[in-house]
Amino acid sequence: MGGRPRPDAGSGQEPDTALGAAMHNLLVIDDAVIHRTLISRIAEQIGFVALTAGSYAEAAKLLQEHKFDCITLDLGLGEHDGVEILHLLAEIGSSMPVIIISGAEKGVYEEAVKVGKSLNLDIRATFPKPIDLKVMRIQLERIKLKSSLQKGAPASM
Repeated sequence: MGGRPRPDAGSGQEPDTALGAAMHNLLVIDDAVIHRTLISRIAEQIGFVALTAGSYAEAAKLLQEHKFDCITLDLGLGEHDGVEILHLLAEIGSSMPVIIISGAEKGVYEEAVKVGKSLNLDIRATFPKPIDLKVMRIQLERIKLKSSLQKGAPASM
């Protein structure tokens, strides 16, 4: 499957050259390449431009350089965890929807949702691993539609 290349934090691109203002932009944060690839492909099929980050540092860099309509966030990121990303999102005043993904037990991601909501973040959904890709696609389509309405742009699918 060809598709657009997914610029990454180390791509050397200038800020916002990969992402246009009228586009729908998704940041996929996951330390597993397979999950980043799967989520990015689904998102691109429905019209998102997807950028990926495999670590906290990559995600922080992309969040400084680009504007996103949505984030998918794996709670397990090696040295850091997804809750640290939630705190970073709160620090930068993020209002974008966040989809939390976790391979941990239900209590772990429920606690992350509580943290996110206490930080006034828009925690839109949670997905256990393995991810139900059909349900993920539906969730991303809903977010894209709402973003289109807010931008005043058509939500082609």
